[in-house]
Amino acid sequence: MSVQQHVAAADTTFTAALEPLNHALEQVRQAEIQLLQRRRQVTLAFMCVQAAYCGYLMLKWIWQGHYIGGPIYAVLIWCLLWLLYYPVSVLWYPRQRALDKAYRTLDAARMEEGKTFLASKALGAYRWVYRGGRMLAVFPDSHMLYVLAPEVGERHALMDAPRVVKQVRVDEQAVTRSTTQTTTKHGWRNVYAFNNQFGMIGGGKSRSTSTTTHDTVRTFTLHVQLQSAGQHPYWLQLPFADDWQEARNWQLLIEQATAR
Repeated sequence: MSVQQHVAAADTTFTAALEPLNHALEQVRQAEIQLLQRRRQVTLAFMCVQAAYCGYLMLKWIWQGHYIGGPIYAVLIWCLLWLLYYPVSVLWYPRQRALDKAYRTLDAARMEEGKTFLASKALGAYRWVYRGGRMLAVFPDSHMLYVLAPEVGERHALMDAPRVVKQVRVDEQAVTRSTTQTTTKHGWRNVYAFNNQFGMIGGGKSRSTSTTTHDTVRTFTLHVQLQSAGQHPYWLQLPFADDWQEARNWQLLIEQATAR
């Protein structure tokens, strides 16, 4: 078992993460590199084929005497071919799925590491939450705050809440989507027949009804501003989706921990 490294400050104690979390972080980094490389390869191949095809058409039309229209049409086709770039993106889907799997593994490793660390501390009762790849815990009795997140270098950060926490707030974001549905009803039409072969259809009435539906989706994010001694302040953001009550509960819990 590796020896943990401790870097102590007046109000914050950092403890290095163990090997499982570091291994998961390395897997994510490798998956991101492989996805980026695959995208570059596919994009470069697509652009080469696109340029070769449009160049061939332009030379062909110029050879046929279309000195002005040939280059113009070649440029238009070059622009239209970009519409085919979206279906081409399926070629890097396996790399994207591998990256998503690596992120899920990282989330599980980070959560397990945080739970193990919290259980090893004799600081009284605590509550923890994991949101958006960040783990936050509060020790109400001892007024301590725990963070395991990229903002603290993927280390266990145990902080004196009254001295480190500067601001706590919950932000609301609202996104409204509008959908319009139109229904048309046609009335009766009269048919006038002069004989068995000729006739006329009379004018009818149509009525259209439009219904617009507005759907508003509200999401809430907990923002915690932290600043350790001698360090620059930074924000920790935890998304709570549409759970406004839980976000407010955590805001209150952190504010209570900051009060002596």
